[in-house]
Amino acid sequence: MSLERDCALGKEFTLTTATAVQLQHVHLPSADEVQRSGRAVFTAQELSDGRMLIGVRGDVDATNRHALGRFIQRHTRVSKQLVLDLSEVDFFGSQGFTSLYYASVQCARRDVDWMVVAGRSVLRILRICDPDGELPVIEELEAALARLDHITKSRHAVAWGE
Repeated sequence: MSLERDCALGKEFTLTTATAVQLQHVHLPSADEVQRSGRAVFTAQELSDGRMLIGVRGDVDATNRHALGRFIQRHTRVSKQLVLDLSEVDFFGSQGFTSLYYASVQCARRDVDWMVVAGRSVLRILRICDPDGELPVIEELEAALARLDHITKSRHAVAWGE
């Protein structure tokens, strides 16, 4: 197991100063990749061939917006569809919006269909930073997956002339 995973599971470690530290238990879903940055945890999970789910928990702010942007970029390289689940974000600062804008650019460049599942804290900032609703935002994960399924079916219909 990785050190990050052990930390998230509340394992006890001895630091070089010989001080024992008990870390809080944080429930993480099973994931292909887990990354901590500041007070946030990013997870990536392949849902199906070409479809990735990136989940974010905790706080997204100026301290980890770049890390989130890079994490999203890394996973847009290997997918054709991406769901960015921000429903469990506790705090989403205005600087976090830059990571969403960056994700939008990366998805457009790579022709990746994507959806953002936004919770209350994210929706609050999006009302200010994205008043015209340019980002593909939805409030429930199941609805995001259904929308991506519809996009896939529509593309196949066009490709086959249906």
